[in-house]
Amino acid sequence: MMEDNPTYDELISANRKLREKVEWLEGIYHTQRDAGMQIRSRFLSNFTHEIRTPMNAILGFSDLLKSGELTDHEREEYIHYISHNSKTLLKVMENIIDLSLLETNNLNMKEEEVFADDLFREIYEFYNSNVTRTMNHRVALLMTTPTGYGRITVNADGYRLHRILDNLVGNAITQQQKGVVEMRMDIVDEQMVHYTIISEKNELLEERAKMIFENNGNTDDWHNHLDATGLVYKLARDLAKAMRGNVSLVQVNEERIGVRIAMPVKKIGKMKKSESARNISTLLN
Repeated sequence: MMEDNPTYDELISANRKLREKVEWLEGIYHTQRDAGMQIRSRFLSNFTHEIRTPMNAILGFSDLLKSGELTDHEREEYIHYISHNSKTLLKVMENIIDLSLLETNNLNMKEEEVFADDLFREIYEFYNSNVTRTMNHRVALLMTTPTGYGRITVNADGYRLHRILDNLVGNAITQQQKGVVEMRMDIVDEQMVHYTIISEKNELLEERAKMIFENNGNTDDWHNHLDATGLVYKLARDLAKAMRGNVSLVQVNEERIGVRIAMPVKKIGKMKKSESARNISTLLN
């Protein structure tokens, strides 16, 4: 992953990786099309603007960097926008590639012990970083995690569980634009970990989520109706299912709604008495 303040060589390297991903995706599309698989050109065409928007920003700000009359502040700002849009484009391409692999049964999933709370906190800290907050300064991100437990682990592909949560949190922040997005982690009967991303109700997003989460079959025309948000939802559903979990839409109250990822618990550590006493002391202080 590119740093927040990349060098010119790092920007060139990131651009090369993007080209490689595009070429790889084109290759698998043509291969599977010849084999009669259900990866359709309409599906890819729906993402034209999703790819072009960050790519145009990358190219535009890259051209501006060639100017010899830029101030140091302007140069840093342009590099920041190139970095941000490169990361956005990489996410879109990785999502399309993973969904293509899922559709053709070619996605290799790892099974490893993942610290559920650490993963959640890592995503929260990323979206609350200074650079990311600058891009989404009108959205407040809150996080709540369960207390009274030690380490909580799940059996999952850590990279792809991270991708699910990262995509859903990023999508909620982008779609809401202002207000509060909440990341909530709960333990249910010490059997399931629930990750819930809560935001204000949006009828269009709610309709899209219901269409995807409540339809576990692969209909012939799903690719005709999938935009970037639909891709995030469908990828979350299918990746969670591959890890023996599930994704659902939950009504929090009349004004707020959540997307919930449920994953089976592998192990829950018991909190030591000394740790419990320290937490109580902290609350009292």
